[in-house]
Amino acid sequence: MYRMYTTTSVLTLAALASTATASLKINNWCSETVYIYQSNNGLCDSGPNAICSGSPGAAPYVIPAGSGQSSSVIDLGWIKNGHGTAVKMSKGDASFRSGILQYEYTWAPGDGLYWDLSDLDGSGPGLVGTPFAHDNVKIGPTGAGEGQGTCVKIRCAAGQLCRNAYQTPDDSDTRWCPLDTGDMWIDLCQPTPAFNNKREVKFSA
Repeated sequence: MYRMYTTTSVLTLAALASTATASLKINNWCSETVYIYQSNNGLCDSGPNAICSGSPGAAPYVIPAGSGQSSSVIDLGWIKNGHGTAVKMSKGDASFRSGILQYEYTWAPGDGLYWDLSDLDGSGPGLVGTPFAHDNVKIGPTGAGEGQGTCVKIRCAAGQLCRNAYQTPDDSDTRWCPLDTGDMWIDLCQPTPAFNNKREVKFSA
């Protein structure tokens, strides 16, 4: 049996397909390995095996070091339960002693994707900092949502205080993207030419 779709229904199906396949992609250009734990709804930090950090068998997500000319990528699916998720990134040390940079988001069904970058607690509880202070860091939404309202790229230049990341709890740096936004890319230690490029850059693994 053949089915007929109106233009509106086709566009709706395309948007749903985009939403279903989109994800958070973290691109490691650093010369050091990047380690990641994530926490949802204030629960424990965990990696791909869902074992809480500090417990026997716990292991973070691992992104191998890049070369400066190429990079390694990890793909994290969105957690879509309406609760906040903190993606905690460190480099060079699987124990996270070098500190963390946090990408925080909430996928709010029927509303949108709220997200931010945060240096809060990056050097320890109550201490502001980031292990990527001397590296270029860029976050870029893609697809239909890019450029709508606050759904725009964040650039944190190496050696400079990132005004687009939370430095104090009362900052107002939370962004919003529609749910049909494509992949969200986080580029760590991005080479300066690509970091400064306003156009889309293709990534190589």
